[in-house]
Amino acid sequence: MASSARSAKAWAELASRLQQVVTDGGYDLHVAGRRGLRDAKNGPPSAQAAMRLFGKDESQVRVTLFRDNHAWCPYCHKVWMQLEEKHVPYKVEKVAMNCYGAKSRSFLKKTPRGLLPAIEIDGRFTTESSTIMQLIESTFPEQSLTPHGTDQLMSLERELFGAWLNWLRGEESARASATFERAVDATESVLKRSGGPYFAGRSFSLADCVFASSLERIVASILYYKGLQIRNGRWPCIEAWFRAMESRESYMASRSDYHTHVHDLPPQIGGCIASGTPKQKAAAAAIDGMDGHSWHLPLPPLTMESLEPGMEDPVKDRFEAAFALIHCREGIINSSQGDEAAHSAFQVVAQALIDGVEKFQASSSALKTGDINPAAAFHLRHTRDRICVPRDMSFAAARQLRAHLNWAADTIDPPKQAWVGVPIASHDRRDSDPAVFGLSTL
Repeated sequence: MASSARSAKAWAELASRLQQVVTDGGYDLHVAGRRGLRDAKNGPPSAQAAMRLFGKDESQVRVTLFRDNHAWCPYCHKVWMQLEEKHVPYKVEKVAMNCYGAKSRSFLKKTPRGLLPAIEIDGRFTTESSTIMQLIESTFPEQSLTPHGTDQLMSLERELFGAWLNWLRGEESARASATFERAVDATESVLKRSGGPYFAGRSFSLADCVFASSLERIVASILYYKGLQIRNGRWPCIEAWFRAMESRESYMASRSDYHTHVHDLPPQIGGCIASGTPKQKAAAAAIDGMDGHSWHLPLPPLTMESLEPGMEDPVKDRFEAAFALIHCREGIINSSQGDEAAHSAFQVVAQALIDGVEKFQASSSALKTGDINPAAAFHLRHTRDRICVPRDMSFAAARQLRAHLNWAADTIDPPKQAWVGVPIASHDRRDSDPAVFGLSTL
């Protein structure tokens, strides 16, 4: 049997075994925040959904949302959440951002500047997120998300956004730091006055969609580049807001993780300035998995008090990671130029995710005999550093996959230094171009 046929058979067997284990155990992976079915027309929202119906017929779909492939765009994020919260049926067309791929000619005919997000409602094409959100509210007034005082909240978000960008990429100074912290204090005060947990008090509103896209990126990048911890820091109302948001399916399906954000931001907004303090360096090392334990087995427990807060269910997280790895295998293998050793190495990772490393090691000699070319470790590490949340899977599942990729890579190619990685581009992210990773499988 040719090696490609053997590999295809091995992947098919892994997929069948995973499905059997999940079914026998009664595990449900199709919930908000986890990678579920790609065509999730109804039920929990999914980053992979191509159409959302909310129980209605396809003939009632009047909206097409044009959003970025990887869920990196903050402006797409807020519109996406709005549609989900209002249960407006919509189709999705994914378009590359400039920092990681060329746009299609058909899209550029609609908007020569290639602006994202874009929306088509009843054949009317519109760009600019603020305009789009207002149009959605006026076209679909049911379940309005526009409470009194929205304009003032939007002004506050722009102030916070501007202070963040200035400190992050404009200047590393006490003045920029103080201006940013004042903007965070103002945001905290508004949430406190509202009675919380949301910006309009107990009611979720359009302001929460807008702040979700900015605060999520602010929290990740300011910790990574400046060492300032906002979550579980001195802003309890902002923490309460995040925890309330994490109870909403629309947010859990669209939220990213710190590692994804801090490496997708520089190509979008320009270079980010690291403060270089010990606290900043320690935070960056933890977020990048370079601290010796954040991305290594056994993983430290994930709690709401962790440096990056979250909840875990390790068995489900492993199964979700295995499901994503098996589903996306074609694109992942394409990125390794069809290396036969890489096929074997990724299959070992999938098997270990399904069985657990201890059970795998007790039943298999795949990593003991040294029959996997150590060169395959490069491809494991390349994928490890390019897992995107929520494009590929949830944050908790991404932790498991990164750690298992590290375990396999370090076993077949023991590192000669504390950390071995494959650099991520800081000017663009063509390393995550869907043409390379296999668009049909993502």
